Amino acid sequence: MLETAPGVAPPLGSDATPIETIADQVAEVKPDSKQEPQEKPWQIFLQSAKPKDIKERFIREIEKPLAAHGMQKYCVLALLEPKDSIDSYDLDAIFEALSKLNPDRSKDVLLILLSRGGSIEPAYQISKLCKSFAKDRFIAVVPRHAKSAATLVSIGADEIHMGPLGQLGPIDPQLGSLPALGVSQALKTIASVAEKHPGSAEMFARYLRLALTVEQIGYCDRISESAVQYAVRLLSTKPGLGARAEGIAQELVYGYKDHGFVIDIEEAKIHLGDEWIKTGTSELAAAEIIYSHFEWVNFYLGLAKSKRLVVTGGITLPDSILLFNERDE
Repeated sequence: MLETAPGVAPPLGSDATPIETIADQVAEVKPDSKQEPQEKPWQIFLQSAKPKDIKERFIREIEKPLAAHGMQKYCVLALLEPKDSIDSYDLDAIFEALSKLNPDRSKDVLLILLSRGGSIEPAYQISKLCKSFAKDRFIAVVPRHAKSAATLVSIGADEIHMGPLGQLGPIDPQLGSLPALGVSQALKTIASVAEKHPGSAEMFARYLRLALTVEQIGYCDRISESAVQYAVRLLSTKPGLGARAEGIAQELVYGYKDHGFVIDIEEAKIHLGDEWIKTGTSELAAAEIIYSHFEWVNFYLGLAKSKRLVVTGGITLPDSILLFNERDE
């Protein structure tokens, strides 16, 4: 029998036994509904499944916790990209999903985030877009990590729902795969070393010419300043935060030394206040189940087909479910 990771429930159809399955939760809401035929376990199903079959089954199983927790009242979106970065493709996918699912702005918008970050420009636009399409509220749900640019998306929401393992992070824009603030700090360190040891200056200069262009070095400072400006614009729309927006933005961009620093529930409340950060909600409960299922499906996909699944856009739209070849580690 497959051993399950702590706190992660196996996907529907697995041969492992979760404490509370998706089907159990649906049954609690609809006790008179007929039991659906048991599908093959994922590890068997994937042996012959085509991409279309995988997407359709994933959506069917995601719809169950959404229904069980009353999420039909929302336009539900997701950026579930644990290995990828937020970019303009995600912005286009979110816009397309909102245009299909909520063109008349009749529902509030709920966005489930699982991301290490990415480009701040599309992240800023995604946040504003979700708010503009919402009837009244835009809710960001963070079951695990929503770092850097994903944190920027979150602070544009009216509420951020986080669990015990949910975490935001410093808004530290990236230069390729390098954090911009990290590059700036490295340059300061190199300058300090060169000042103390003049003979090393030529070596460092030669290294920098190979690693970074002059334009990239200048970009590091400008992009960090832009991150503060974007954060201020999103924060200024929140009741009671207008006067503090600049200070909070400065803290989120410059207040942490490590790109991966964990801003958990308590840390987030220090910055944003108790009213804005929610926990123990039905929205979070649905997102926790979806996250666990997403992780397990990806586990089986990696074993059976060396592929991975991401969601960018409407969580129940086939076009938003993408399959990629697994990257070589």
